Amino acid sequence: MTEVELKAWVDDRDSLIKNLDSWAKYAGAVIRDDNYWGLTDRKIRSIRVRCETFDGENKRTLITYKRKELRKKEGTIIEVNDERECTVSDPLPIESFLEDAGFSVILKKHKDVMDWTVDVSGENLPEGLFATLELCRVPPLGDFLEIEILSPTDEPVVVEKLRGMLELYLEKAGIPKEKIEPRYYSELLKNCR
Repeated sequence: MTEVELKAWVDDRDSLIKNLDSWAKYAGAVIRDDNYWGLTDRKIRSIRVRCETFDGENKRTLITYKRKELRKKEGTIIEVNDERECTVSDPLPIESFLEDAGFSVILKKHKDVMDWTVDVSGENLPEGLFATLELCRVPPLGDFLEIEILSPTDEPVVVEKLRGMLELYLEKAGIPKEKIEPRYYSELLKNCR
């Protein structure tokens, strides 16, 4: 799948929640604890092991590998990522393998997330697409709105239509484009050390 997304700083969390509740469907809350495994002696992309906790009890673990790309057009920077992900019942076997292969945890990230969804099907887009709007608290950074759409294709014409939708939803959420954060969380968190 191709993940097309942007994230922006949020100044007023409570106002944003009221705004999103007025036009998007609330989908619930989740806590995400991510460990990024990488090789410190070589430049190689990392593998994310994510533990998600829903409603304080239901859990799942995801293993994710992304080929990340930032794209800029008319001042708006979006991420267009080739995302490969699977669910595992227990992270210990993959973490043991990674450790034995020389990988170590190079970054940890915690996110408290509230999710909303909007159907974006139609207008010459693949069927079944929806946008996820995530209000994320990422300590020690603060609050962000992430807006993402997972697409079965990375065709430029589709990605550009999705970019327009991301910008539309950002505007509808009352957040100006100037609040878009072009850096990855990993960069922001490394600067906090």
